Amino acid sequence: MWIAVLAVLLIILVFLLRPKGSFSASETHRRGRIEFYSKGMDAGFSLAEINLLWSAAVRADLPNPPVIYGSVEELDKAINQIAGEKKFSDRKGLEPETVILKKLFNYRKKIEMSRPKYKSGLKTTRDIAVGQRLTIRSGGAGIYTSKIIDNEQAYMTISIPVGDPLPPGFSWRQGRINVYFWRKDDAGYFFQTKLIERYYDRKGQHFRINHSDNILRSQKRKSVRAPAKIPARMYPLKTLDDANLWMESASGLSCIILDISEDGAALRIGGKGRKGQPFKLQFKIRNEILVVSGVVKRVTYKQKEDESVLHVEFIPPPENIRMAILSYVFDIDRTRAAKGNESDQDGVLSVISGLNPEADESEREGELLPIQENEENEEELEEILPEEDSEDAEEAGIEELESVD
Repeated sequence: MWIAVLAVLLIILVFLLRPKGSFSASETHRRGRIEFYSKGMDAGFSLAEINLLWSAAVRADLPNPPVIYGSVEELDKAINQIAGEKKFSDRKGLEPETVILKKLFNYRKKIEMSRPKYKSGLKTTRDIAVGQRLTIRSGGAGIYTSKIIDNEQAYMTISIPVGDPLPPGFSWRQGRINVYFWRKDDAGYFFQTKLIERYYDRKGQHFRINHSDNILRSQKRKSVRAPAKIPARMYPLKTLDDANLWMESASGLSCIILDISEDGAALRIGGKGRKGQPFKLQFKIRNEILVVSGVVKRVTYKQKEDESVLHVEFIPPPENIRMAILSYVFDIDRTRAAKGNESDQDGVLSVISGLNPEADESEREGELLPIQENEENEEELEEILPEEDSEDAEEAGIEELESVD
């Protein structure tokens, strides 16, 4: 036993006493590979998966392969190498490349979600950014929208809440004001405040409200969302029981995906959308047509343009579809960055719906099918929080309050 220990010590001694710069390229390569495998084991990958990942790193010509465990840029290159040109829908669940792609996408998401912008939350209203959109409720009134004009140490200045006309006899001074908002790349928040005074300047009338250090953080984002301009087809369903993954050849409703994540999206569509509507959505990513289903959770209607922005939630898609969506979200081949989120070329909608271009030219964006809404239930917190990409209330065609007392 002691002989083996002595041999190891002699090898280490020789290694340490070698002149600086005397290591060959092969030795440097070997040391990098040892570090690569060590970090891979720490990250939870099996030996077979690390072998495949090492091969991808070599094919991607990464100068320092071990850095993929900390650099999203290098990790995306390795993922793109393994994904190749093969469609995600053609992948089998037990294939080695499919198994490691699932793990890599989960690992990539873990790195992204560990960034400070997803972890750090607000502790006081003094840290809310100017321009932040707010949703406001007060006892005896409905739901109104506003935004922060200025944020001083002693108070906040907000725009006049806009929405339906206030009830007779209502005054914003009469009680607490409930404020909800969604902070970009973070979470939903709620706090209570009171009106200090009405304030006038050159731009009109504003409210000054008290600060609060008692701020509730909820609905922390569980997925990474990416901006998009993807043409899509929407197919309203009667119920989610009608949902399936079959590709539709009918025209459906033309819409544009404004942003997307593995569990939802924002869609722009003609007409007035309805909350709670089930649907199928068909669109193209990386030359692959995807089909997902879900429910409309929130609607922002722009009366002037007669169009809606639908905030939708997907039914958890199959793993292959999820990976295809994540390949776009993380932009593993950097095509989205190169195009600047430009929409696809003319005719993409025709490909998505299986129509010929001539038939597609005569199409018009249609309104969503009406559904029966339950007006007895109050809207939950998640339903009234404005998304970070929601339009200003004025742009959404909401008239200013008749009374601002």
